[in-house]
Amino acid sequence: MRFASPHPGRLVLGAVFALLLLAIAALLLVRPSEGASGQPNFLLPWQHGQTWLTGVSSFHNANDALDFFPPDTPLSLDVKCEGDPDWVFRVSSYFVLSSAPGLVVQASNASVLIDHGGGWRSRNYHMTGFVVEVGDYVPAGQRLARPSTLGFCSTGPHDHFWIEGPNGETTADVTLSGIPATEIGSNTYYSDTSNFEPAGGGASPPPAPTATPPPAPHGPLRGDANCDGGVNANDATTVLWILTGHTNPECGVLTADTDCDGLITIQDALNILLHVPALSVLPATACPPPVTTPTPVPTSIPSPTMIPDDTPAPTPTPPGSDYGPVATLAP
Repeated sequence: MRFASPHPGRLVLGAVFALLLLAIAALLLVRPSEGASGQPNFLLPWQHGQTWLTGVSSFHNANDALDFFPPDTPLSLDVKCEGDPDWVFRVSSYFVLSSAPGLVVQASNASVLIDHGGGWRSRNYHMTGFVVEVGDYVPAGQRLARPSTLGFCSTGPHDHFWIEGPNGETTADVTLSGIPATEIGSNTYYSDTSNFEPAGGGASPPPAPTATPPPAPHGPLRGDANCDGGVNANDATTVLWILTGHTNPECGVLTADTDCDGLITIQDALNILLHVPALSVLPATACPPPVTTPTPVPTSIPSPTMIPDDTPAPTPTPPGSDYGPVATLAP
């Protein structure tokens, strides 16, 4: 049986069609999913309907951070740092919420860090009263922690919030609740966040907790010079303040002494810094207070006992005996 030779034009069309199929297949194999490469749908990190205030400094510090102040924290320009004599621990009664779904990779040292996948991460700083733990997968709207004055320096309880992306993106490159971050004004109120707590979380803030940091589970930690329950670079700074007389070591008189030599020295600051990269605490409780030996009370020396003299008293010499015998007169 003989077949007719294919038309040259059909051969060209077939080749083009085959190339298109190969190209489509290649794209399907190498094109990453939208969730892995695209920006997550980030939301402002508080409950929809609550009115929070942005800070006056707009983008600042690493990753173009933004500051968000909860309703119970008045805006202030008075910066206080841990270790200052007039620094006060304060905590908001409101919760910071997750801005997008992700995995909690840090929930300590005043910070909650969430990995949203595809190289996207968000951080909330100045946190306390953590609700989540490392390894938790959280949805958007999950309660994370409360804003506080912990975390070195602050003007009051607030959320120091930033985002970083896989290609060097920062907070300035994303949108938050549909608003380009570059258009979020400073010293401006926002309440339309479209960020809702999951069912059962409740939208109203709970009663404010007592303004006292929780005690360490095993007593004061050695190296926790500012007594915030952790050991980090802030504690090394507190040691330096103690050494230069800028703060009274009422709290760190035992915890700042990392080598238990009874003294607070520059070596104690260096010992603390050795543990900062791992964000861990020294594996020991605070040095025991020095044992003071009471000064013995001197005992009174008893009066000497008079021992009676058994020697008989001498017989008195009659008068005149010093001049010889007394002459007897004849009658």
